Amino acid sequence: AIISRLHTHDMEKMGALAKRMPWTAAACLIGCLAISAIPPLNGFISEWYTWQSLFSLSRVEAVALQLAGPIAMVMLAVTGGLAVMCFVKMYGITFCGAPRSTHAEEAQEVPNTMIVAMLLLAALCVLIALSASWLAPKIMHIAHAFTNTPPVTVASGIALVPGTFHTQVTPSLLLLLLLAMPLLPGLYWLWCRSRRAAFRRTGDAWACGYGWENAMAPSGNGVMQPLRVVFSALFRLRQQLDPTLRLNKGLAHVTARAQSTEPFWDERVIRPIVSATQRLAKEIQHLQSGDFRLYCLYVVAALVVLLIAIAV
Repeated sequence: AIISRLHTHDMEKMGALAKRMPWTAAACLIGCLAISAIPPLNGFISEWYTWQSLFSLSRVEAVALQLAGPIAMVMLAVTGGLAVMCFVKMYGITFCGAPRSTHAEEAQEVPNTMIVAMLLLAALCVLIALSASWLAPKIMHIAHAFTNTPPVTVASGIALVPGTFHTQVTPSLLLLLLLAMPLLPGLYWLWCRSRRAAFRRTGDAWACGYGWENAMAPSGNGVMQPLRVVFSALFRLRQQLDPTLRLNKGLAHVTARAQSTEPFWDERVIRPIVSATQRLAKEIQHLQSGDFRLYCLYVVAALVVLLIAIAV
């Protein structure tokens, strides 16, 4: 729908489409929430069962599975966090902010047939979650028939039950709670609306004294910059050979040989100690310099160790 109106795949040329394509924005928002496993949509139900199955690995007798459970939990948590960041970027850059191109400024809603198709898929995301207590046992019977394993209780009434664990979740109740959460703030906003209207003025967005430009809006590259810093090693897909570095090292080696020889104690004792100390300090400097990637690695490593200790 978006590509048909803007004629581009470049997210940096979109923006402010929620005002111009409201139905598309609503359907896309539901899809983003579902794929990010936000309750009470279908993505949350499937991920909740996945988490419960990983927790159940702590009760099996195989030590390998007990150790694999915490590692899989960390991987699933990282994957979920990356998915949330990805779709926050996708929806925010595409539908919010200011338009970044002429096509975005002139965009219009798609035809009704496309709107119906998108809303149908969004409705399925909600209906599958609300009917999970009925669908989950059906899927369990199919899995039992294919794998020939003992059946597992996955639902009890309208509640979802992860086998023998003493936990459960009710999607319909979650939906009611989520709908009721904005009720009190909404009533407060309606009560204060008339009182604040007399003191409200509409003007341009504040840009620290500069005139506002659409280019000042957050970009997709800016939103994902923290991830690009953390996973910068994965983006090094190509290494280029620079012969000047090797030539410089060769010349430095030749000139070092041409220099006068130091006394025995300086050459054999003091210099190796100084060199080893400098190398060690250079390595330790990475721990002290405040590298965000190392801090994330510490947290993940500590979490893995704690989960393995609990599982064992």
